[in-house]
Amino acid sequence: MRAPGSTSRRTGARLKPEERPQYAQRPIVPVVELRFPLPPSTNTLYANVRGGRIKTPRYRSWRQQAVLAIELQRPRPGRIAGPAEVEIILPPFQGDPDNRIKPCIDAIVTAGVLPDDGARFVQAIRTAIDKAATDVRVVLRALAVEPEDAAEIETRAALHQSPTYIAVALGLSQGQVETVLAGRAR
Repeated sequence: MRAPGSTSRRTGARLKPEERPQYAQRPIVPVVELRFPLPPSTNTLYANVRGGRIKTPRYRSWRQQAVLAIELQRPRPGRIAGPAEVEIILPPFQGDPDNRIKPCIDAIVTAGVLPDDGARFVQAIRTAIDKAATDVRVVLRALAVEPEDAAEIETRAALHQSPTYIAVALGLSQGQVETVLAGRAR
């Protein structure tokens, strides 16, 4: 049985990540900054049980806290529509910083700021430790579009070409086109 809202009523097919309501209802922005508590290590996210693996109670609890922290931020964070660079600034802790990346990205996707954690949307990840920090700070930046391409996007949009058509014609992602158009609408 599928989770409520995970299928299209019309076709019964699974929704694409970018069509999920928690993502689609956020405004498109070029930069998002988020804060939430330090996640558990990747080594403790899942437990092996007969028949497979399950999320540990500690991970489920942390993820709920992180998503709630994201939702309570004011102004409400927007979404990144296309490929993004992700910078994760961690507070001091014992262990490997790489083991904290996956849960951070998972929380961001669950909250609807990024549509998916695959290479199509996450182009680069940088981590750093901030000795003065007490929580995780994540900065997501949409990949930049060259000024000439931005001008071409605006011209084509004025001619009523769809974002999908413009993206294909210019060799960009649809998210990059939508980000330029969202910036023009503000």
